Amino acid sequence: MFFHTFNSFVAVLALHTSIVSSQSPITSLKSRRLTEYQLPPAVQTHEFARVPGTNFVFLSQMSDSVLLKIQLDPVTEAPIAYQSFPMGTSSQSGLHGIWPSTLYPGKMWMTLQNENKLLLVKPGCTLTSPPSIIKTIDIPAPGNGPHCVFEIDGRVWASLKDPSKETGGYYVFSASINNTADYTLYPCLNSPVFIQQDPTTKLIYATQDTDSSIMRINQTSGETDQLPIPPSIGSTPVGMTTVASGPLAGVWFSLAGNSTGGSGTFGRVAPTGELQFFQLRAPQLGASSGLLHVADASTEEGGPALWLLSTSLLSRQSPDALIRVTFDEAVTSVTGEEYIAMLTQNAMVHRIVPLGATVLVSQLHTFTLAQLTYNNTIAGQWLPAEMANNPVMYEGVV
Repeated sequence: MFFHTFNSFVAVLALHTSIVSSQSPITSLKSRRLTEYQLPPAVQTHEFARVPGTNFVFLSQMSDSVLLKIQLDPVTEAPIAYQSFPMGTSSQSGLHGIWPSTLYPGKMWMTLQNENKLLLVKPGCTLTSPPSIIKTIDIPAPGNGPHCVFEIDGRVWASLKDPSKETGGYYVFSASINNTADYTLYPCLNSPVFIQQDPTTKLIYATQDTDSSIMRINQTSGETDQLPIPPSIGSTPVGMTTVASGPLAGVWFSLAGNSTGGSGTFGRVAPTGELQFFQLRAPQLGASSGLLHVADASTEEGGPALWLLSTSLLSRQSPDALIRVTFDEAVTSVTGEEYIAMLTQNAMVHRIVPLGATVLVSQLHTFTLAQLTYNNTIAGQWLPAEMANNPVMYEGVV
């Protein structure tokens, strides 16, 4: 009797085990990870860009005028090694801007702000091979202090951030790459930073941080005009990017705020030429965010989106965070916000560079690169972000 009962018990356990295993298949966990990579100590870790067609990133440390060539893992895109190269005649040459050339594929533009020069550089095919300068452009008077550099339709553009020694004014510089004698200095406000082109109108736009305005340039007529940022909206336009096509097509910019913090505001130059503003909704982070940089976050799987970079550079009231935002179908309002707080706060995060499947962020104050990676999911499909943006579900919870 006992034996029979025992056999029956075992049979029931086996049946129960079979049912549980069939209902609970093994599922790979989804994860989101932020990793910091320490670079050589420097007071200012600034601009960076990927060298097209390679696994290298070029990064400038302006305070020492040092160029870092950083090698990425070809699979994970993680930084794995670096080599340092001094640029300019001294450690005070002020290496800052870095931008890939399209006219010369594989070459990189750089600025030596304190030497008043633009450089076109051949990166070198290995990590240890030094970069070689193949073209130098001296900024003509009264221009002074090339900060950021860009290449647009066969011309090189630079924001001249230092006041002119001759006039005290500020300028945006543009020159034909093939004929640098064909140049223009556009007078502007204090002081220009990013320069981008509208993909439809072909007009050029430049952010001017101190005087809180965006300059519009008509290359054909040579005329310029100003689009001031309303103080009630925010202040200090810095970051700017062009989305070439799709629902978000156009020129986007971010507002960095001031010493009291930011307003969580960014914007787009509308097809009419007017400024269209958007504001982050999350009160715990977004409302005080000083947004220093913006980049296209659109992917086929994740849909149209932007990356925004909230920084403590101008105010410690502004968090250091990477933010992904999505929009309604008409692109009239923000519908989703995903926040990734930086591991080190008060790091003064500076620039965003989206790679193939990951995102890199430079941190000016802490000489680090941060990398955001997703496993078994993608940006835009991280469900906890949706929960965090839905306060209704927490009503009545104590």
